[in-house]
Amino acid sequence: MGDLYGFTTYPRHQNVFYKITSNGINFEIKAPGNAGIGLASKPGPNCDFLVGIGHNRNTFIKKLTSRVSKESVETPNILSSQEYRRFWVSWYGDILRVGVDGATKPLVTFNSKTSNLMYVTFTAIDDNRSPVYWKVELPPLLERPVLKPITGGELYWVQVDAETQFPDGAYIGGYENENLYIIRAKHRGSLTPGKFVSSEGLGYIPWGGEANMKNSFEVLCGFDCTWVPSKHDNIPVGAVVAGHSEDSSHEKLYIGRAKYNDHIIPGKVQPSHKVCYIPFEGKEIGLDTYEIMIVPEKNRCANKFLVPSIDDSVLESEDENDENDDHSMNYEEYDEYFYADNIM
Repeated sequence: MGDLYGFTTYPRHQNVFYKITSNGINFEIKAPGNAGIGLASKPGPNCDFLVGIGHNRNTFIKKLTSRVSKESVETPNILSSQEYRRFWVSWYGDILRVGVDGATKPLVTFNSKTSNLMYVTFTAIDDNRSPVYWKVELPPLLERPVLKPITGGELYWVQVDAETQFPDGAYIGGYENENLYIIRAKHRGSLTPGKFVSSEGLGYIPWGGEANMKNSFEVLCGFDCTWVPSKHDNIPVGAVVAGHSEDSSHEKLYIGRAKYNDHIIPGKVQPSHKVCYIPFEGKEIGLDTYEIMIVPEKNRCANKFLVPSIDDSVLESEDENDENDDHSMNYEEYDEYFYADNIM
């Protein structure tokens, strides 16, 4: 019995990999039908195999490296948005299998080299807007003892408006002739992080090319966090989610800050735009090199940075003539991206 982890994945959102020490994994799914499991020899933006459960009323195993090929079977109503249903995936003897818990016969099998598969990621295949809820059994983790545990200081948000006193525990997140505090506020369907300027008694959030003024907002409090350098759409594991975009995808927005005109100004990191937006002198400024706030938490993922989601583009091309079955994907160029301590 492994450690049971529950989490949710969303279409087009970034994901993490987990290291698997065995040749199989058990998991439960609650979703209308867009669950995806990626298997890889190494964490990276591409997987060796994609297992889809309930995708367009089908369950499939698709090879994504070398010459693409796929095995599929019709499985209508295999998933439910009302209850968790349990499945398993295994890979041994150069055969990849996916099946329903309690059934010895798999739903789908795929003949291919599988000896180098060590990592798994879970995703919502981008064919609709529904999230996928997971419960996954991961191998037990042997942790080193913590020599000096630190407790308290967890981050939290406090609502502030004209009638409310500014909280004493507000986190100082930057400097622009004075200390700047981190806030977030609703704006045209979004929830966007930004800055609070004490001398003005106002907050500002970057949105739509402008620094939008706010007199009602939430202030970030606590101290259990740190800043790490980043750039473009490189989002480290543990990055603090502070809001979401205004569109139907509700893309996660993270807390970032950037140096600009000798100031350090907090704002929002929007991965799809590959910049950190800061509010400055009435404008929204986008900077591709910045710092991002993380919480130093325990996690089971194998990669230091989140990886792009799997979408429908990997399902469009198929070649059933799988004559050359070597895994020729070159991951070397991604080593620094996923493992470097400093990506600046």
